[in-house]
Amino acid sequence: AIALWLMPPENLHITVLEVAHSQTEEQIEELVQTLQSSKDVTSADIAAYPRSHHTRLIKPMVSFDSAALALSFVPAGCECLEAESSSDEEHYTYHHLRRDIFDMVRQTKIPVASRYIVPSAHLTIARFISQDGFLMKGFDGAETVDHSRVKLLIDKIGEINQKLKNEYWPKERAMKEGAGWIVGQEGLVIRRGRVWYGGGEYVPLD
Repeated sequence: AIALWLMPPENLHITVLEVAHSQTEEQIEELVQTLQSSKDVTSADIAAYPRSHHTRLIKPMVSFDSAALALSFVPAGCECLEAESSSDEEHYTYHHLRRDIFDMVRQTKIPVASRYIVPSAHLTIARFISQDGFLMKGFDGAETVDHSRVKLLIDKIGEINQKLKNEYWPKERAMKEGAGWIVGQEGLVIRRGRVWYGGGEYVPLD
């Protein structure tokens, strides 16, 4: 057994921009009020922006570290479905979207203070909550990491990634329908509060 906490489907998400962290409820409320009183750029403008600025994430792959498993993607540049549109959209990527959302939030007079810059587009699918399943008793009776069990997990992740690559990665610029993920087709969601792993509360749009 491996001690994993699987992310509930309704909590799966990708963070486009973290605006603030480690602040009190009163401080967060101030930021929300600033956002909702903005006239130049509204929360509705920010949420709707991806609908007119399409970006695609492709090449899904399971990645991992000592804390979690995630499904990671690569921002598409020129890779697109054969039926898709203009050359302009081919060069507008997820990173451009994040840049533009950052600029829009700054225009509302909110200072963006992200905890860290996320270098990849990923959604966390499971968390390691203990080392159960990876430990064994050593010759001295002390618990130690069982490297053979760790290898089993890594090998299984490798099998999954090979299947993802065979099934969903683009081949000669063409992609299987459904293999790419267009970001924010229904609009972005703005959340406040304890937003770790898909928690928190919705911020109403103007």
